[in-house]
Amino acid sequence: MYKVLIVDDEPLIREGLRTIVDWEELGFTVAGVASDGVDALAKLPQLQPDLLIIDIRMPGMNGLALMRSIREQFDPAPRFIVLSGHADFDYAREALLMRADGYILKPVDEDELSSALVSLKRTLDEQEGMDGKLSSLSWSLERTAVSLLTGEGQSPPKEALNALRFGGPPYDVVLIKLQSRGEVDAPTASHVKNRLFESFEASGKGVVFSLDPHLGLILAGRATESAANYREMKRICSDNGVDFTAVSGGAVERLEELRRSYRAAEEGMKLRFLLEGDHIYRAEEAMALMPADRETDRAFGEADGDKLLLALDIGSQEAAVLWILETGEAMRGAGMDEQDIKSVFAQLFTQALSKLERNRPEVREQCRAFASEVLKLYGEYRFSGLLARLTELAGKMADAFRSYGNDKQVQKMVELIRRNYAENLKLESLADVFGYNSSYLGKLFKSKMGESFNTYLDKVRIDRAKELLEQGMKVYQVAERVGYSNVDYFHGKFRKYVGVAPSAYRKK
Repeated sequence: MYKVLIVDDEPLIREGLRTIVDWEELGFTVAGVASDGVDALAKLPQLQPDLLIIDIRMPGMNGLALMRSIREQFDPAPRFIVLSGHADFDYAREALLMRADGYILKPVDEDELSSALVSLKRTLDEQEGMDGKLSSLSWSLERTAVSLLTGEGQSPPKEALNALRFGGPPYDVVLIKLQSRGEVDAPTASHVKNRLFESFEASGKGVVFSLDPHLGLILAGRATESAANYREMKRICSDNGVDFTAVSGGAVERLEELRRSYRAAEEGMKLRFLLEGDHIYRAEEAMALMPADRETDRAFGEADGDKLLLALDIGSQEAAVLWILETGEAMRGAGMDEQDIKSVFAQLFTQALSKLERNRPEVREQCRAFASEVLKLYGEYRFSGLLARLTELAGKMADAFRSYGNDKQVQKMVELIRRNYAENLKLESLADVFGYNSSYLGKLFKSKMGESFNTYLDKVRIDRAKELLEQGMKVYQVAERVGYSNVDYFHGKFRKYVGVAPSAYRKK
């Protein structure tokens, strides 16, 4: 007797299927029932059914996702008969493309189910007679491909290898990563895989396989030409609302060398964040995007965000965009991975907004709204897309903050100093932000204010230091609060402008 597991979320249908046919007369026995896909996966190891009768629509994990999960986890996988309503034709079509053994409309007709079981029993008997679970019949093209690529599990028999020699050498492994700003769900991935099967495997161009988190193709002979293959992949993915990156491991002459091509494609795919996704990348082409002389000791901290803070404060989109591009390139040059790049950008942007909020209470709401927008950068799956999102965001920030300033450059500098005196302000940094030569900007400032930029900055800091000392704050705390990291240096500046030491002034 062949064992059957019935999977349906409707109790009446589960029990009805138990009695609708004489299972034993047809050579089957109902070993158990499951209420959904998760329940079925839990019962599968113990029951070890030969056949699953699956409802295509179930809450949580639907029938297609269950079939895909079983094929990935169990080898050999059981057979499948799919149940569906009239409205589920597209799902049913996908199930058949996933090699389901039958498709029956609800309500289930007794004769139709019996006929499907008789046909399936004949197939199972033939397979069993050839020691099916160990024979080449159980070696699908996908199973053979995965075995060769990973080197894991039982070695495929000669007959299975011969079936894989569909187009002759050379052979090439292409890995495909489905991508979206949101999560790519299992049904979408399954649909894409089935469409790839139609376009490549069914037409004899290649073998389609799944090796989480990638889909893949083994192409052979003339089918390894990548331009047409890329266009077909793009059409399929676009139809399903997802983007993708594809990396080729390179051509090999023998099936036994496929693992080398697969490993190379895996290494290239690790750099997918840097790839534009506009063609099928060769592995060596992807690897070449990572600088050989990486600045691995380059660290990014709060000081890296100072120029961004100044650019946003004066509403300079040009300076903010330049900072984004230069910082992004520096992170890429340091060999940082996708998550580190995103984390550093998020940290530097939120720090700049936090300081801006503290220094300019009138823009508090804008700063908090933009801080929430910054977090959306984590949805970007390409480096270029990340820079584009940050550039667009910086433009919106500059527009919002510019409206609060004065158009005169010197007045902007004065306001900037009064708001950010505690930061590491330098004339050279402001010159970059304002788009002027530092020497010219210094002369412009002195002509308008009657004293140099550094003198004016020191006086603003010392005036604030006097206020804090009068409040009873300790000298070293005041020094740090107004922007002097060296207490002795602060002593010298304070005595120069006030005439007494900070400690003496505090005692007055």
